[in-house]
Amino acid sequence: MTIEADHDPHWNAAVAESLIGKTLLMNLTFLDDEGEVQERQQFFGVVIDATEHEGIVLDLLGEHDGDTYTLPPQTSAIQKAEAGVTSLLGDEPDFVASWIIQGPPDVANDVDEEA
Repeated sequence: MTIEADHDPHWNAAVAESLIGKTLLMNLTFLDDEGEVQERQQFFGVVIDATEHEGIVLDLLGEHDGDTYTLPPQTSAIQKAEAGVTSLLGDEPDFVASWIIQGPPDVANDVDEEA
């Protein structure tokens, strides 16, 4: 029996390749430490690149037309859009991804001034 040490259950190269040129609707929900919704964001774009090391790159459309946004390299978070799903602007995506982000961002180099 062989176990792949580098296998990432959240990345599927075949799925990533199938995303190129397709539209993706991204939903982000930000929660505070208690789990209360603080903010919601939605963007829509065409997948222009998808690699395990760089992530999934969207060429944004609509309000953010011309900008790019890079999602984490997790194809497991992406689902085929169901019929009737639309963005806030009425666009019909090929795929949908939703992320929930809870708590404040970690500060990597937080220095305690009292020490």
